Amino acid sequence: MGFYTKFGDGACDLAPLSGLVKHQVRAIARHFGAPESLVEKVPTADLEDLSPGKPDEASHGVTYAEIDAFLQGEPVREEAFRIICETYRKTEHKRVMPFAP
Repeated sequence: MGFYTKFGDGACDLAPLSGLVKHQVRAIARHFGAPESLVEKVPTADLEDLSPGKPDEASHGVTYAEIDAFLQGEPVREEAFRIICETYRKTEHKRVMPFAP
């Protein structure tokens, strides 16, 4: 949904969780015995100096359940659909490799 730093979060040689939605990653974490406090920890990007600890869902304007549903082709409320599509469009540059001569 947009909290992604070029050559930061995605700087890796292997991305085994790529393509999974939030509830699937949580299920894997539970399967491997991760503490429930970690599995259900409220995601925050901590990108806003004036709002430290602001939950991602508050920043996005949609819940992770709505994002999961959208990505799996399930119905979501109209406003969630609009927000997700707009965010995807605005962050397209983050999914494109840099141009080189």
